[in-house]
Amino acid sequence: MMDIREIEELIDKINASGLTEFRYETENINLVIKKERTEVVYAEPARQQMVPQIAVNTINTENTVNTEKKVEQQGNIVKSPIVGTFYASSNPKAEPFVKVGDKVKKGDVLCIVEAMKLMNEIESEVSGEIVEVLVKDAQMVEYGQPLFVMK
Repeated sequence: MMDIREIEELIDKINASGLTEFRYETENINLVIKKERTEVVYAEPARQQMVPQIAVNTINTENTVNTEKKVEQQGNIVKSPIVGTFYASSNPKAEPFVKVGDKVKKGDVLCIVEAMKLMNEIESEVSGEIVEVLVKDAQMVEYGQPLFVMK
């Protein structure tokens, strides 16, 4: 008979492996462990038109275009690499990863974009200073939407 500790160890080992399903059967035990695979697919700009999208919130594209023109003159634009929900911090009670005036290095985490229940950390591709945060916490963002302005 398996005890709970042995089952937990088995779950950990299956989680660490590439297995998606495990079955163990004896006279007294019938154990089935299934792991759903979740993959994040990054759409390239040319392919994005082929990916069906469901509009959850309407986004004012006129404001987005105006924002892009405005920020292009101010410095580097950090854009969302995926469609999802923008989070400024790791949890609601934590401080934001970055604020206006913060100096960041290449590779620093700027925010999280949640897509399909996966938390994707968005890292800075350049070193610089945060000049402006263009979206609000928990706001839906589109692929390529400007998130930050850096100089």
